[in-house]
Amino acid sequence: MPTLGIPGIAPELESELQDGMQKVENLLLSHIQGNYPLVEETSRHLVAAGGKRLRPLLTLLASHYGDKNRFGIIESAVVCELTHVATLYHDDVMDEATLRRSVESANSRWGNTVAILTGDYLFAKVSALLADIGPEAVRLQAST
Repeated sequence: MPTLGIPGIAPELESELQDGMQKVENLLLSHIQGNYPLVEETSRHLVAAGGKRLRPLLTLLASHYGDKNRFGIIESAVVCELTHVATLYHDDVMDEATLRRSVESANSRWGNTVAILTGDYLFAKVSALLADIGPEAVRLQAST
């Protein structure tokens, strides 16, 4: 597995973070699966385009200041990334963007309606994940 590229990071911490990021990626991909091919294709579009995944990495890193084995850490990291990705779909519609992460934007490829509905679908997936974590997680997300 490639290194995280964080200068001066302790090898054992880097290993834990790499393991956590792999779990995040697996859970992220499993949560964008849908019952309909178009929904899955549009949801996977920006997730598969990559990105730095900085938000989930920071979530995992922050967990080391408390109980790093607490339930919901990986799920919380996925919530951060999926929320971010959902906002990108909406942002591209508002900005009339044609590219995102070096690939054709969803609104350019499928139109504004599909792009907005994909963002909404991802927000719904975030809500389901938050409900699994617990009511306090739902309250925190709702207040931001």
